[in-house]
Amino acid sequence: MIYPLITMLLLVLMMFGLALYARLYAAYKGDVEFKYYEVFEGGKCPTWVTKICHNLDNLFQVPPIFYTAAVLVIALKIENEEIMFNAWGFVMARYVHTLVHITVNKYLYRSAIFGLSLYFLMMLWFHIVIKI
Repeated sequence: MIYPLITMLLLVLMMFGLALYARLYAAYKGDVEFKYYEVFEGGKCPTWVTKICHNLDNLFQVPPIFYTAAVLVIALKIENEEIMFNAWGFVMARYVHTLVHITVNKYLYRSAIFGLSLYFLMMLWFHIVIKI
């Protein structure tokens, strides 16, 4: 379970780096005043920067439920094939969700992938509860 957990954390770290780069680059190019980032008022942030930052925000909504599951599986030593399948399914769906969100950002695609990630997360928790 440690590998899906690390892979999910890598996504968050990559998005932190991308968000920082996007904000600094937008300010450098003059697309937004640096002061805007102090309280997120007084201007309009470029859409491409907003998409990246919103995706980073999304990674602090549902994934903590996954982190809790991962720590529980590791602590209780209850890892099995079903748990690993659903853990990897969740992580991969979140990577695809991020890719869609920060590129084409088609709402129906993004929503379907988000729904799939929720399915994997629910099944992960289902198998954890069965093992406890």
